[in-house]
Amino acid sequence: MPTLPATIPIAATEGLATFKKLVVAYDFSPYADTALDYALHLATRHKSEVILVHVHSSADHAVAGEEDFEAAHKLSRDLSERLEQLADRSRGLGVETRWLLRAGLPADVLTQTVADLKPDILCLGAYGNDRLDRKVLGSTTEFVLRTLPCPVVTIGPKAVKKSSDPNGAERVICPIDFPEDVDDRLRIIARLAKALRAEVELVHAVDVRHEYSRPHNAADTQFEFDLLVGRLLRDGVTAQSALLYGTPERVISERANAVNAQYIMFGLHKDRHFSSYFRKSLVAGVIKNAPCAILTFAQPVEANLRNVTLPARSSSWQHKQRNV
Repeated sequence: MPTLPATIPIAATEGLATFKKLVVAYDFSPYADTALDYALHLATRHKSEVILVHVHSSADHAVAGEEDFEAAHKLSRDLSERLEQLADRSRGLGVETRWLLRAGLPADVLTQTVADLKPDILCLGAYGNDRLDRKVLGSTTEFVLRTLPCPVVTIGPKAVKKSSDPNGAERVICPIDFPEDVDDRLRIIARLAKALRAEVELVHAVDVRHEYSRPHNAADTQFEFDLLVGRLLRDGVTAQSALLYGTPERVISERANAVNAQYIMFGLHKDRHFSSYFRKSLVAGVIKNAPCAILTFAQPVEANLRNVTLPARSSSWQHKQRNV
């Protein structure tokens, strides 16, 4: 089990205006290429440094023949050359780029590398080079989302980095419920939106199949939404809202496609070392369906919220929402 570092960049985002250090977990898969595209787009807007990290897994060593020193050395040399070629292309775009080649279990090594480098954001593919039809995300991605050592940009199987005006505003979809700590979540959304130079659309997906889904009254929920939008506007973030009706992972992905969003942003509660992510959560479902990247951030659980007693009528709904 890897050593779990404390959450880094959310504390650092208090006055964050730009992203200055971006780490890309690069495994030569198509998803890693898209993750790199996202990182380079951010880097050109913010004059950021990009660090490519490739982890030599134990399987790689087995293929090379761990006892065959010459074969292992050749594999390492080939990987280094490929990473340097990628870095050269990125430098050609004016992006300061370097790379790191590490050996070990990917989740362990990536966690330690993030702890050492303290990046403002981590970009990675959800599946690596595994089958496209697998039922769950790659184990490394799941571990990163479960521990959320920093804000994470995850690339799912349908995500594409679309061309956009490098000087224009990004478009970000933020699925949100109405939790007790909504003010804290909005403050983090505002900080990240400013760092991304993004316009925000708050969306609430109403799954009509669920007994406790809100809204019981659309007008009441729209009023609550207007209040949330107002808070973002007062923080200097361009914002609007939309109510969506249907299966959440489907309608959120459809909305992102309809408005040409660059990101879907989720806040996950984090208590000590672990976030509220789990493999059957809404976040996991959206990653598999979204046409764009998923940006997740950790929202620490305040001590006074750990023992909140919820009203009996809404406890099922609240439990479900807290674990998206």
